[in-house]
Amino acid sequence: MTIKSFVTRFGKGAATKQVYVYEMWARWVVRAVQFILAIIVCGLYGNRVDRDRRHGDPQAAAWVYALVVAFFSCVTCLAYAVPNPFKGLQPHRLFAWDLVLFVLWIALFGAFAAIFLKREDDEYQGTSVALMKCAVWVDLVNALLWFGTGTYGGVRTLVGRRVNGKIDEYTGKAEGAINAKIDKGLNNFSMKINPQHKETV
Repeated sequence: MTIKSFVTRFGKGAATKQVYVYEMWARWVVRAVQFILAIIVCGLYGNRVDRDRRHGDPQAAAWVYALVVAFFSCVTCLAYAVPNPFKGLQPHRLFAWDLVLFVLWIALFGAFAAIFLKREDDEYQGTSVALMKCAVWVDLVNALLWFGTGTYGGVRTLVGRRVNGKIDEYTGKAEGAINAKIDKGLNNFSMKINPQHKETV
């Protein structure tokens, strides 16, 4: 590999690698927060579901729905945390699934907000109203996070080619300037080693 070709390949990698590293770490942090909040929701709503199961009571559909949404969210976070989980398909291209989870979470928030936010009783069907009010706001935070990741994935997918084109344009200019300096330096070095080189050319 010549020096110029090495600079060309290394230059583009150096210009883009740092951005991708930051993006990867930010994605892992957000997915970790989504996973932790989904686990919290499992605990908040699972307590009621487990109590109904132990007492032989019919399961409340809204509470079971909450567990299903939290379960899908946990599985999604774990799948996205695995490097290259979809054989070369980057996770941000699956933004539609994030937006589906956003719709599920916002529906969950709406259902329990209607039941608990304006209720002043200590309990509702054996469930602590104060605890469920906290759960409602956790649902909203989950919805907003999934909306954020879905929106980012959509933007990243739709404008990704333009961004890569801009990166190629800027790195191309930088590579041209570096290559020109390398050519000049190599010529000067060659002249010092072989002073008669100029006459024989």
